[in-house]
Amino acid sequence: MRAAGIDKHWVTSSGYMSCVSPSGKWLGHAPTGKVLEAFEKLPKDEREPKAIKVPDLKPSEAVIAIPPEGALVLRVHGRFLGRDDKENLRPVKGDDFPQLRGKESSIRSHQFLFEPNTEYMWLTNEEWHSLVPAKPAKGDRLPVASAISERLARFHLSPRRALTSEDGIVAKKDIKAANLTLVVDDVSPQRIRLLLVGFVHHGNDFDNAKATSPNGLLGFGYETPIHGMLEYDRKKEAFVRLDIVAPGEVWGRWGDANGKSLTIERPGRSPIGFAFELAKGDTPTDRLPPAGHGGRAVRAGYFAASK
Repeated sequence: MRAAGIDKHWVTSSGYMSCVSPSGKWLGHAPTGKVLEAFEKLPKDEREPKAIKVPDLKPSEAVIAIPPEGALVLRVHGRFLGRDDKENLRPVKGDDFPQLRGKESSIRSHQFLFEPNTEYMWLTNEEWHSLVPAKPAKGDRLPVASAISERLARFHLSPRRALTSEDGIVAKKDIKAANLTLVVDDVSPQRIRLLLVGFVHHGNDFDNAKATSPNGLLGFGYETPIHGMLEYDRKKEAFVRLDIVAPGEVWGRWGDANGKSLTIERPGRSPIGFAFELAKGDTPTDRLPPAGHGGRAVRAGYFAASK
């Protein structure tokens, strides 16, 4: 593909395609008689397998970012939520959205809004090691590095991540709070158990009088408490559990490119939840980059948060 000059192209479900010889020559688009004629005119050694030796990609040539060596990978699930008559959280339904209420055909076409969305968070080898206390004692409190807490807030605890697995990056200037603290809960020769507590807030402050979306006066805002449990195996020198939940709320106008209200806007404070868990990181899906779009998150300062 590189030899044919199409290595920066994306394969799509809509059928865009290019025909390439084993030797790396571009022959045309969709298979046609002209493509086959061009292929048959090539020398025999260019039409057979192994006609070209594919070198390993250099890091500078990679289109899609890969986890840093020794990184810890977390699988992140985000979804819109609703509340029942007793204010308990439940999966969201079409009628929870004012702009969909009573419109069965629109609800069917927006089914993707009612399911969890999945992406991935990366912690460098140095970062995840920083979460392990050197001399743990029950009750000790350890602040988590701002590089990690800001990354969580900007790139992962973003309500737009529950709408799409692509992008949804929060501008650093919009982060009002991003605090995480570890509390040593239990220590044994085998394991260290840690509790994670924290809080994230970005966007506007809540104002009930203005939170009348859709088409309300209040700008977008989000906040959530954070609760987690981490278990570190001292023999394996690795985390064997890293579960985090963020049962947050969102308000105001999400706004599209033209500033118009989006379908998912609801009046008042609307529940939206995120959950994090350890991923093995040894399958193609577990190596998907944060923000779901090539190296955009890395280019946007994923590893460059304040220290």
